[in-house]
Formats: sequence, structure tokens, C-alpha cells
Amino acid sequence: MAAEYRFEYPSVRESEDRMLDDLAEIMFRHEVDDDTAHHVALAVSEAFTNALVHANCWEPGKLVRLRIVLNDAEIRADITDEGRDGLKRIARRRPPSVDSEGGRGIDLLSHYATDVSFRENADGGLTVSLRFVRDQKKKDAVSRIEHREDAMDISMREVGPVAVVNLSGRLDLNSGTMLKEEMKKLFDRNITNIHLNMSAVDFINSSGLGALVSLMKEVRLLKGRLTLSNLASYVKEIFDITQLSHIFEIFATEDEAMASYQSVASH
Repeated sequence: MAAEYRFEYPSVRESEDRMLDDLAEIMFRHEVDDDTAHHVALAVSEAFTNALVHANCWEPGKLVRLRIVLNDAEIRADITDEGRDGLKRIARRRPPSVDSEGGRGIDLLSHYATDVSFRENADGGLTVSLRFVRDQKKKDAVSRIEHREDAMDISMREVGPVAVVNLSGRLDLNSGTMLKEEMKKLFDRNITNIHLNMSAVDFINSSGLGALVSLMKEVRLLKGRLTLSNLASYVKEIFDITQLSHIFEIFATEDEAMASYQSVASH
């Protein structure tokens, strides 16, 4: 039997976290397997962020509407904005280069959804329709996208000339902005060697990737280094899909990353 859910969100930053929490609750309630739940959350978040930022342009009076329909075989999601020229806007959302801060959302959305379609509505808004096939063999009902009071926790310590930053939670539009603000405090203290331990990052989308690319560019301008470690397999997969694995220094463990700083210093 199919179940249907409808939500409306104002075009404010807090809406992305609310949407992901609402989506996580639905996935858990209907015992959606872990991988499918993650794919749904990632693809929906990409369409949702595009609606917030590029269609509704952060106008709080404009809404983003989300419709979710589930049955035993598949999940469908419709994300509708109140913008204009939606198809033209989507066509432009491609990264001009691998180290661009934006433009990866459409590629990620297309990769993780089974089917994707775009429709301009009579009132001018754009509806992005997604379909996901459910894996009948998987019984794991625990989503990685957990409900959190705070979407991301950031803690840090200094090890010699390196700031070791532990990230926990979702790295998305809101938390990406928060991360950049925290890193600016380090730069103001002339700390430009940054290591991010991402072992507790349970979700990342193109907005989170954009924040990391922005941080990497800033570190390079300051003649420092940015290293990453402990990427979960599903996070590493997103880096590979977007080819960002080629431009970031990624280590399997924090110890390996820290040893690399000592190696550079010895030379």
C-alpha cells in the first residue's frame, strides 16, 4: 500500500535541516534500507538546495514543496520551487572545472536517483521528479541521516602547527557555512595547516563539497595545507563521483595525515 507525505518549507537556511529530518523520519517509519535512504536524502537535498538558492533566491515568502510517495517497490519525490526559467537554470548548473565551488548538484542527483525528470509548471515554478527503486533484499532500516538538534558538531585541537578539526553530523548548506566561519577564526590566528577528521560525517552533499573546495582555495592562498581523513565509504564515493578525490589530500587515517605534515617539515 502506498503512503504519501506533503511538506512546505519557507526559503530560509533552516529549512534544509528540517527537510532532512522529516525525510529521515519517513525513511525509518517505512523501514527503507540504509543505502536507499541515503540515496534519497542526497538526491532530494540537491534538488531542494537548488530550489532554495537558485530558484527562490532565499525569499522567505516563497515556498519549496516536497511530496514523497512510497510503496514496497519504489520511492518517488517531487520538489517544486516558485522560481522562473527553471529549465534554463538547470541547464546552467554544471561545474566549469573540477575545483569549482558549485554546480555538482545535478550530476549527483542524476547519479543517485533511478529516474530524474524536470517539468516547468503553469505558474512558472519548476518541479524536479525523482524515482528510486527499493532493494527488496536489504532489511536494514536504520538511516545514516539521523535526527539531530545540531546538524553538525565541530571540535578542534592544535597539534604543533596543525589544527585538527573533528567533524560530526551532516555537512550541507548550513553546516558548510558554519565550517567556513570557524576556519576563518584559525586563519585570523595565522593557523593555515588544517586537518579535517571526517570519521563521524554521516552525510555530505554538493553544498558541503562546495564549502570544502572554498576552504581548500583559501588555505592554498595562505600557503598552507588542507588534509582530510577517515572518509566513510559513502562519503568517499561522492568525492570519487565528482572527481574531487584528485584535488584533495585524502588519507585513510588521521595518523597518516599527521605523519605527512612531519614528513614535509623534515624536508
